Parts: sequence; C-alpha cells; structure tokens
Amino acid sequence: MNDFKIEPFLHSENSPHFITTKGISDLLLSRPSQLFQPHKILFNCIHLFCEGEGSINIDFKTINIKERHILFVSPHQICQFNTPVNYKSRVMIFTEGFLCQSRLQTQFYGETNLFNDPLNIAYINLEDRFEEVLLLFDCIQSELGRPYREIQSTILNNYLFNILLISEDVSTNSKIKLDFCGDRLLVSKFKSLVNKNLNQHLSLDYYSEALNINLRTFQKIFLKVENQTPKQWLINRLILEIKRNLTYNESSVSEVAYSLGFKELTNFTKFFKSKTGMTPTQFRNSQKM
Repeated sequence: MNDFKIEPFLHSENSPHFITTKGISDLLLSRPSQLFQPHKILFNCIHLFCEGEGSINIDFKTINIKERHILFVSPHQICQFNTPVNYKSRVMIFTEGFLCQSRLQTQFYGETNLFNDPLNIAYINLEDRFEEVLLLFDCIQSELGRPYREIQSTILNNYLFNILLISEDVSTNSKIKLDFCGDRLLVSKFKSLVNKNLNQHLSLDYYSEALNINLRTFQKIFLKVENQTPKQWLINRLILEIKRNLTYNESSVSEVAYSLGFKELTNFTKFFKSKTGMTPTQFRNSQKM
C-alpha cells in the first residue's frame, strides 16, 4: 500500500527543542526533492514570506505567495512546494507539546483559527507588524544557536507565543478569547485526542471517559463552545482526512478505507456518499479534472 510521504521533524543542530526555523533556501538544500512532492506534516508550520513571488499547495488550495504575509499549516495537512521558488521566506516548525506549556496556551492552540480551520487556511497580511514578527523569527534563530540551558525552552516558547498572538490580533477572522475557560480547554483536549486516534473510530463514550467527564455534560459543553455537536465535528474531521487521502494518496479506494479504520469497503462508500453526495471514486476523479 502506498502511503503519504511524511515530512520528518528536523531539529536545529544540537538542540533538544521541538522548534526550529530556517530560510527557504536552506530548507530546500536539506530537502531538495521531497518538498516538491505532496507530503504530510505531523507538526505545526509557519511560513513568513519576505519578498518575491511563487506558490505553495496546502490540501486542496494553491496559495499565491505575497510579500509581508504569513501562512499557517496544521498537523496532518498535505503540503507541496511549487517551482520556481522565486521568493525569500522563513519557515518555522514546532510541535503542539512545545507550544502548550500552560493552560492558557493549550486553550489558545485549541481555539485559534490559525491552526484549527483547515478548510479556511490562515494566510494573513501582517502589514506594519511584519518587521516585528521577522524580529521574533530572528530571536528564535539566535537563541537556538546558543548553548542549551533549562530556561531556554521558556524563552523560545515566549517568542513563539508572541508571534501567534500578533498574527491572531492581525487576523480578520480572530475569535479568540484569552480569558481562561475550562470548557474551551476541554474541547481543545478532545480535538487533540481525536487527531491522534482518528483511524480507530473511537466512540464519544471513550473520549468522555478519557477526559474524565460525563458524556452528556461533555456534549453540552462542546455544543456551547463550537455551535455543533461533537459527533458532527468528528464526522467532518474524518471526511476531511478521507478527502486528503483520495486526492493525494495513490492507494486504491479500498486501501484508503482500510487505512482509515473501515473494515468494509461498502460501509466506507456509503458513509462518504451520505456526507458528500459523491462516492469516493467520483470525488477522486473530480480532483483530477
């Protein structure tokens, strides 16, 4: 079975931290062919475009590169760089665990549209905040070049969180509330658990037990925070992953079904068609037009 090419997390030299940043030219030197093929990332990625033009594919969209813009890519999204690369940019990668070192950061990560709305990719014009964000990228790169100390993780974490807060502030789609809310934290933890166990088709009972909360209470909380039920969100999340596999994965439809936890192809086809109006084969063919 052909599976997605997975982009590995490339650490900075001699760094134990799950955050690093490179210029686009350095990144392409280290990954000269892989980045120009569809590949899945399992970490968070930020592209800061400094000058020039070009394009990059994220899931089902082509992003036309513009100067002084910042692009956010979420774990599990499919990326593909396009040639020619006639632009200068900075690329930063980090894991959820590195960012979420406080309850506030965990809530922010689960709530922000920077990383949580794959159908509406966050691509933001930084305008007069560009130089400020570029400086923070430089600060992270400089700090990673210094000898390791215990406090270094906190320093890097704060630089990163400031980049995210500035981008959230500039974004026209911002809905974030930075008052700590246990309900939103609970929803964030649920989404993180689902993303780690998507192909196992675990029940809401399982997740509510893992979160140590009554199922009915959890359903009420999720509906209040997200304006949809957790079951609806689970279905939408699974449909998105199916579409990614059908679009970029060369495996057969039956292999895609099996990889995502469906034991019978007929059940997979029936599920997908009931939610999209197309069979998996029809959807795959529509992406080739």
